[in-house]
Parts: sequence; structure tokens; C-alpha cells
Amino acid sequence: MNRTRKTIWFVLSICFVCMIFAMPVSAKGKSAAKKNVPKKIVLNRTEFLLYPGEERKLNVERVKPEKASAKVVRKSKRKAVAAISPKGELKARKPGKTTITAISKKNPKVKAVVKVIVKKRPEKKEKECAFGGKRHYNIGSLLTGYAREKRLNPVVFRSKEDILSYIKEANEDDYIYNKYSDYYKQKINWNDRKWRKHLSGTFLSEYFNMDFKKESLVVFFNNYTKILSLQTKFDDAGKLRGIIKFRSYPSEPLGPGIAVPAVIPEEATTLKISKQDEAMIDYYQFQAVEE
Repeated sequence: MNRTRKTIWFVLSICFVCMIFAMPVSAKGKSAAKKNVPKKIVLNRTEFLLYPGEERKLNVERVKPEKASAKVVRKSKRKAVAAISPKGELKARKPGKTTITAISKKNPKVKAVVKVIVKKRPEKKEKECAFGGKRHYNIGSLLTGYAREKRLNPVVFRSKEDILSYIKEANEDDYIYNKYSDYYKQKINWNDRKWRKHLSGTFLSEYFNMDFKKESLVVFFNNYTKILSLQTKFDDAGKLRGIIKFRSYPSEPLGPGIAVPAVIPEEATTLKISKQDEAMIDYYQFQAVEE
């Protein structure tokens, strides 16, 4: 009898111990699953202003909680106006307005919406264009390097959000090479307030409050040119060129044995022009005017 009781108590003790160890594992599993479910998703844009044929990238910028799944399904309300691919490649098709909705795969109740405005390009014509131009020197390698790497020449900014997005994209690209840095890990999850503070340390902050309803900002990175005039002319293929005439200073011949250091310039030339003129120009061409 005693042996039977001891056996029962032994079995019950084993079961109790197993329950103690099993419960935290189950709780941990539920906790991990909960952390993987997003409560909020933030996209890299809230609005796009495009013209037919232009393309942009729509990505998930961050999620809450931080370690939650960032996988989403993207849908366009009016595909005829702007289409979105599963990878987030947005393409403007025809004038109109639409919205792109990103829906969390893990939690379909969590969504983020982006407004897309596709405008009709104005009639192209040859003319002298009014402009404002400025040169910026020693602006840092991050912004110039990103433009050079992505072959963005020029970069057109049509809104404040365009400027912020460029700053973020350049930093995110830099993060790939610094992903083991704690500073970069924190930086990549900054909110807009912190990004605006970061923007204040760049030359683009000078243009953040310009009147984007009337003007666009065209930036030629890795270029330090004094612009004299801007006029539009059709080329043989019917494309409208924005011909930029600039002052060229003849360089003095170097003496024997003097080498020119291979330094990558960290500079930019900016061009402020009307939205209508910016929209009708297909590409830009520089023409030197010697003194």
C-alpha cells in the first residue's frame, strides 16, 4: 500500500514539475507571437505628386512594436491612374487622383494610406525661363554620394516631403554599410520630428520652406556652376531640353610635376523654377559661356 502511494506521489510530482516548465514556454510563445503582430505601420510617404510615366518607391518605413512584421499588401484604388507592384514600385499612368493602401499581412486591421496626385504635363514650348540659382560647396559626402550611386542627376523636389524623403533614403542607404552601429540602428527608426532636426544641418534646409505650390527645386549634385540663363529648346527627337548656360573660367596650365588630387567634389548647384516650367522640361543640358 505504501509503495503504491509513493508511486502515485512520484508520478504526480513529475507531472507538476513538467507543468511548471511547460507554462513559461507557452507564455513565451504567445508573447513572441504578440510582438510579431503590428499595431501600427508607417510608410515612407503620405503623398506623391507625379506626372504620367514617372516612378517612385513606396516602402514601410517603420512598424510598432519595433520587432513586428513589416510585410504588407499594397492596393491602388484606381489602377488606371497609378499602379503599385507587390514590391512597392509605384508608377503614374494618367492624370487623376487615387490612394494606395498598405495592409499588414499579420494584422489586416492595421493599414496606412498614401495619396497620389498625377497631373497632366503642360504644353511644351520654347521660352526663356525665370529662375533662381545658387551654388553650395562642402555639403558633405552623404547626399552627393547617394545621388552619384543612384545616378540621380538632377534630383527634383516638388514638396517638403520630397526633401525629407531624400534625406531619409540617403541615410538608409548609408545604414547598409553601418548596420552594426548602434547609432545607425536608432537613426533608422527616427520619427519625422527628429528627421527635420537632422535636415537643419544640411544645405537643403534653406529650401524647406519655399513656396512649393508655385515652384520646384532642381538640384544638380556634384556640380558647382554659376547659372547665367535657362531656356527651353526642342531637340531633333522632339524632347524639350532645359539649356543651362553657365560661366566657364579657363583653367591655368599646371607646372611640370604638379599633380591634381583625385578628390570627389561635395557640392551642388540649385535651380528654383516654376512648377509649370519644371513639368514640361524632359532633360537638362549645360552649355559653357567663357569670359
